[in-house]
Amino acid sequence: MKTILGFIKNGAIAVTVNNRLARRVSRAYDSLMKNEGAKAWETPLVLPLSSFAARLREESRPDKPLLSGTRAGALWGRIVEEDGLKGPALLNPEGVASTSFEAYSLLKEYGIRLPADDIYLTDEARALKRWAAIYDAEVERLGFIEASSLFDEVMKFLRTGRVKPPERIVIAGFDEFTPAESRLMAALKGAGSDLVFWPGDDTSPKGAVTIRPMEDEESEAIEAARWIRRLPEDSTVGVIAPDLRKYRGVIVREFAAELNPPSVLPGSEVHEVFNISLGLPLYNDPLVKSALDVLSIGLKDEDLYKLSSVILSPYFASSMEERLSFASIDAALKKENRLKASLFDLRTRLERGGRPTARVERWITALRSHQSKDRPSKWALLFGSQLKETWLKGVKLSSAEHQSLEALNKLLEELSTLDEVLGQMTFKEAASRLKRLASATIHQGEVPDCRVEVMGLLESAGLKFDHIWLMGADEFSLPKAPAPNPFIPLFIQKEHNLPLSSHERELEFARRTLERVLRSAPFIQASFPKVMDDKECDVSPLLKGLGEADGSVIASSARLKDIVRSTGGAEAYEDPELIPVDNAELETLSGGTAVIKDHSICPFRAFAVHRLKAAEVPETELGIAPMKRGSILHEAMRAFWERLKSSDGLKTAIDKRELEQVVREVSLEAIKGVDVAPLSEKFLDMERQRLEALLLDWAKVEAKRPAFRVKAVEQETEFVLSGLKLKGRIDRIDDSGGDDVVVDYKTGTVNKSDWATTRPLDPQLLIYSMAGRCGAVAFARLLPGECRFVGVSSSDNILPGVKGFDKDSLRAKAWPDKDWEGLMEFWKTVIEDLARGFVSGVVAVDPNPGANGKADPCKRCEVSALCRIAEFGPPRGNGEENDVEGENDGE
Repeated sequence: MKTILGFIKNGAIAVTVNNRLARRVSRAYDSLMKNEGAKAWETPLVLPLSSFAARLREESRPDKPLLSGTRAGALWGRIVEEDGLKGPALLNPEGVASTSFEAYSLLKEYGIRLPADDIYLTDEARALKRWAAIYDAEVERLGFIEASSLFDEVMKFLRTGRVKPPERIVIAGFDEFTPAESRLMAALKGAGSDLVFWPGDDTSPKGAVTIRPMEDEESEAIEAARWIRRLPEDSTVGVIAPDLRKYRGVIVREFAAELNPPSVLPGSEVHEVFNISLGLPLYNDPLVKSALDVLSIGLKDEDLYKLSSVILSPYFASSMEERLSFASIDAALKKENRLKASLFDLRTRLERGGRPTARVERWITALRSHQSKDRPSKWALLFGSQLKETWLKGVKLSSAEHQSLEALNKLLEELSTLDEVLGQMTFKEAASRLKRLASATIHQGEVPDCRVEVMGLLESAGLKFDHIWLMGADEFSLPKAPAPNPFIPLFIQKEHNLPLSSHERELEFARRTLERVLRSAPFIQASFPKVMDDKECDVSPLLKGLGEADGSVIASSARLKDIVRSTGGAEAYEDPELIPVDNAELETLSGGTAVIKDHSICPFRAFAVHRLKAAEVPETELGIAPMKRGSILHEAMRAFWERLKSSDGLKTAIDKRELEQVVREVSLEAIKGVDVAPLSEKFLDMERQRLEALLLDWAKVEAKRPAFRVKAVEQETEFVLSGLKLKGRIDRIDDSGGDDVVVDYKTGTVNKSDWATTRPLDPQLLIYSMAGRCGAVAFARLLPGECRFVGVSSSDNILPGVKGFDKDSLRAKAWPDKDWEGLMEFWKTVIEDLARGFVSGVVAVDPNPGANGKADPCKRCEVSALCRIAEFGPPRGNGEENDVEGENDGE
């Protein structure tokens, strides 16, 4: 670095391979001046090569403006899309446009002309040739100079003396030069510039290498962060990843947790301790995405997930009250399984709840004025105005968010430059174009200088560190596998040695860059994952034999939660043993028999759901949601038995061959009015056929029973247990020889083994057995091909497949000393104890693994975020889930 700083001090201009090196050189020069005691100094000219060429061009006062990257991409994309309309449809027009434009730029940069005779070209190359001709003609017509012609134009100005080059230029950090860059260097030299190439032949000794095999990419990032933590605080560290795009997410997450633990706390002021060279598409920024989501909403019905992402965004609601209001509307729409909704739905529900609608009204009014086509510049103004009216109301932004907002404003400015390129467009087209611009714009917020720098191989050119961690140095990443551009014939790519064109080219490039990295620090750690994408990995062959392997653990965790646990520093809070239900609360409790069921599954769950009113926001599903499907089945069974009334009615329908007609009619009645939009009526017809087949299967099971009479279907009943009023709805009660048979419909797995315990996972039938003189309780398992009764009976021959209690294997295991009456008394005691525990305020986090220890009630529990049981070890059981019931079960 001293060499290049000396040249700059003597008036040389530094031209770097990238922005990162330019910033590093500028900072180093400022430090040099301060150390020498200077009070003020002229800012050195340190620029990346493309910026330097653009500066020379501007000094020549060119006749035509340079076509910006935004305009170029939009113009090329328009040409590709319009051409695609003339032939077979393109599956991914944006991807095709991006890849083909990269091919066009490569051809220009390497000075390559595609063969005039199309016989040597692939279909893709012929398309590229056609698009390039149209594009060049359009650029000429619009009066611009294409960006890929920048170097050629500067060379022309240098030859004619229209621009005078600097006397001395330091060319810094280049591993290789493209033909266009080489031609520019020759032109500068020919015009009288003295070119100095830095660092030239680097004679620095290679650093000591340690090879570190890791389990996976996450382990690499964690160990690298812990290794950095052990280094002296005044040392500089470079973390270099050949495939930084792949590693970026895990590096950011794990480095933040290990090197800056307070940053994981909500609302904390983050002081960056590392920076990373690779930005993300601007569309990925939460603030920008929120704005683009707002602009994507029109007056017609939109996908609910899109509208939800807008109204639930922290950048939309102006207060906590408004945020809760929008959240309740979102939950209500999802509970109705609405797949689409509109701003008018939002306004109606706000009015219904007595909440302000002014902002939504302004939003609708603005959209009504956006019905015609207009120029991109006009849309940019309208978008800005609409966002001002509907978005970021009362929201306080952080420094990083202010940078994102500034980037969004620049994006709107970029959109306004596309009038000549794109012409007039609709509101939807303009919003879509803005989203595409955001996806193509890489955003990297400003961060202060940090001693830890994360970068790719190319970005590390010219940089020196005290320590380097080379991450992802596996056999598949170093060297990279070839990935030739599909729009340029492979023989041309190999002939001109284009990037990623061949194994030989990538091997040579990897050797050269790795040689440079090994001379960039005295100490180098090189890690690789032993397993990646489900395949075994080894270290890069270029690193074999360069150092000793070390698989030892580097240091312990510095994460906040790990520190708190290891030091016993967790905040102590004495939970009350009981939180009793008082008389006033008893009057307001609801939830039916589900209260007992939830208390048996886990006391805390019952407390959260029925006393704190915690409720899961359901996911919407295409077609009929499982809960709704259960309700349809219940309705069909109700109508079926209200019509047939008894075993005699069933037998008569079978004998007269009327059963199928009965089933068809009750199925039509049950499914009538069900909304399955956007699916067609054919889907509903398929659902009806499925229901008919299931009812016919079940009728065969019922036909095997002795004589019975249906006493009640969907009978509402009420129980009072320990002062707790519970309402229930019994699916069916039959009279079989004077005893009641209680039937509960189930569409999934059923198990009666836990009825022998004091904490049955599904106690509904046990509760219903208390309603009268009960001779049998059973689940009606309604599963295609597996229809049967599962239950307990006082004697044989009441239900097919259900033995009398005296012969039941469950009795032999659990109740050898009990008769039927004793069983009824046992269940009553179990239910009363559960009710008493709920009312007395037992709220322990105690998930019930079931009689066999395999149930996992935590897997689908919607309140696990409140009890945080997952933070204290894996849940119990093997992942068995509870059956999905109808909408009114347990109410």
